[in-house]
Parts: sequence; C-alpha cells; structure tokens
Amino acid sequence: MTKKILVFASVLLVHTAAAHAQQSNPGLPGASPPSADAFPPAYAPPPGYAPTPPAAAAQPQPYYGPGPTSGAPPAYGAPPAYGAPPAYGPPPGHYPPPNYYYRYPPPPPRQVTDRPFTLGGGIGFGGLSFKDALGHTSTDSAMAYTFRLGFGLRPGLLLLWDVEGSFVNKNGSGISQTANLAALQIFLTNRLFLKGGFGLAEVVQYDTVSNWGGAAMAGLGLEVIQGWHWSLDIEATVTGARYEYSTGNETWTNWSLVNFAINFF
Repeated sequence: MTKKILVFASVLLVHTAAAHAQQSNPGLPGASPPSADAFPPAYAPPPGYAPTPPAAAAQPQPYYGPGPTSGAPPAYGAPPAYGAPPAYGPPPGHYPPPNYYYRYPPPPPRQVTDRPFTLGGGIGFGGLSFKDALGHTSTDSAMAYTFRLGFGLRPGLLLLWDVEGSFVNKNGSGISQTANLAALQIFLTNRLFLKGGFGLAEVVQYDTVSNWGGAAMAGLGLEVIQGWHWSLDIEATVTGARYEYSTGNETWTNWSLVNFAINFF
C-alpha cells in the first residue's frame, strides 16, 4: 500500500514539472499561447498621419502642338455722333452780393428802387433864357449840370435836395442860374421816374450881378444802367425862377435837354 502511494506521488510530480516547463517556454509543443500582456504594445502612428507614397516614375508630358497664331485686332466702328451742346440764355442782369450768414427765414430780395441813401450828379446839354419886365427875351445854349442828395421814404420814392443849373459863356463873361430845390423823385417803373420840387434860385450875370428868387422844377428821367449800388440815367428838367428888380420883375428859365447823371445808393 505504501508503495502504491509513492508511485502515484512520483507520477503527479513529473506531470506537474512538465506542465510548468511548457508554460515557461512557449516554443515547446503543447505550450499555450502567451497572453497579450506578455508583450509591449505595438507602435501606432499619430492621427492624420499618412505615409509618403513612393515617388512615381517620371511620366512623359503630353504634346499640345504650337499655340494659335494671333491675327489682326478687331476693327471697331466710328464713335457715335453727338449733337450741338444746348444753348443757354443770357444771365440775369444783376446778382446780389454773397451772403455768408444764414438767416431764417431768409430776407426778401432788395428792390432796385429801395434806396435808403442817394448821392449823384451829372452834366449835359441845355439852355438858359430870360424875359424882362418890358417883354424882351433872350435864349442861349448852355451847359447844364445837376446834383442831388436824398433819402428813401419808401421803395420808389425819394426825398432830395436837388440842384439844377445852366451856364452860358457870352461875350467873354458868364451868365448862370442855379436852383436849390426840395424835390420828390417817384419811380413809375424800375427805370422810369418823374421828379419835381420848389426852392430858391440864384442868377448871376457877367460874374458880378446876382439875385435870388423863388423857383420851381419839373423833370423826367430814365435809368439806362442799374447796378447793385449805382445807376446811370439820362434826364431832362426845366427850372423857372422869378426875380424882382427896381425896374421890374424878370423871369429866368434854365433847362437840361439831356443830362447824364450817375447815382450811388
């Protein structure tokens, strides 16, 4: 009995040693394959990495032949014909001075006859005549002259200190009559005007004898050129005065047939 137990233990020991040897050496027949933990993990490339393909063999390039030959450039027709530029009318006669300050509402445009202040004068062609107490008369051509200083009462109506006179050079001496008048000038249109007034006149004969008398004047004029602050007019006036002498009364009349006057306002 004891002998059987020893034989059984010996066989068990041999089998156990053989199994252990197979596990230690996987190359032996009958050995179990090693587990995945027995070896280090394999190398994995990083994400997005692609191996470089081997260089391709040089391929012959295709032949496309000679390029197209350029011909003559395209011909273009003549440009379209344009008509004559539009014709513009003449510009307006007067322009107001520039206004660099904005005001609301803007002021209305100033009328050309709105003249708060007026200063002017001129000369022309006229005459001088007189009639004495006995009815004798004498008339001579003369140089006429005028001067005015005034203020505007309203647009188109001026109050003037008006001077009207004529001068005659006769026999080497001068004879003249000059009237100083308070007058009104009324514009019938923007250019045509009437004027009239009353005042005193002085007659001077041969540069020595003089006398004063009452006078009255009437006139008609036309402004042929009008600027923003000036004008040029032609006018005709008649001024009569009455003088008292010891020998009787005399009446003297001076007139301007055409006076050329310039005015500033």
